[in-house]
Amino acid sequence: MDTADRETFFTKAHSPFPEPTLDEKIKADEFLSASNHLAQFFGFLGTIFTPVQSDISGNVKKLGKFIEENPEKVVYVNDIILLEAGVTQSISIDALLWLKRALEFTMLFIDGIVCDTKNGTPNEDLRPLCLQAYEKTLKKYHGWMVQQIFNLVSRACPSRRDLLASLALGETDMESVVVAQMEEVLVNLKKNVTIINQLYAQYNLDTEVKV
Repeated sequence: MDTADRETFFTKAHSPFPEPTLDEKIKADEFLSASNHLAQFFGFLGTIFTPVQSDISGNVKKLGKFIEENPEKVVYVNDIILLEAGVTQSISIDALLWLKRALEFTMLFIDGIVCDTKNGTPNEDLRPLCLQAYEKTLKKYHGWMVQQIFNLVSRACPSRRDLLASLALGETDMESVVVAQMEEVLVNLKKNVTIINQLYAQYNLDTEVKV
């Protein structure tokens, strides 16, 4: 099915995650634009998820400021790591790390919705998918209190039907289109996250400090 001409949340801003170059570089401006747009996904989950949306947007803003201050040095996300890898307590390294983690959580949550749909086993209750994504990504970086807060927040997940309807921006009979576009978004998002993970591992920058 051609979903490109059916406008939903995923196509409205025209901010897809960039296709990495052959040498695995990620265009920084496109990556930040796509990340900022994906942050708005949490607005469709309800106001209780606003802190997650704000956290992503805040880290995008920090990285955008760093790029503005180094216009000739930063073209790719990779450049941020190359420039800041040796800087103690780099704001940019920390911002990209937490942005990547939030994107991983979002990616697994959306991927869960897509997989359940394709397998013919969609569940109207999205909380299990939300918690599974959290368990695999953010939980180990959160202290006990934050974990308990997230557990409560996850209870506010809308139903699958309501979320997909909201993402369709008011259009009816769009569930299959929305899910197909979710799958399209995941392609480059997964590539971007994989490359960033490899860079953090290469420079030994990934920490397990809890917040």
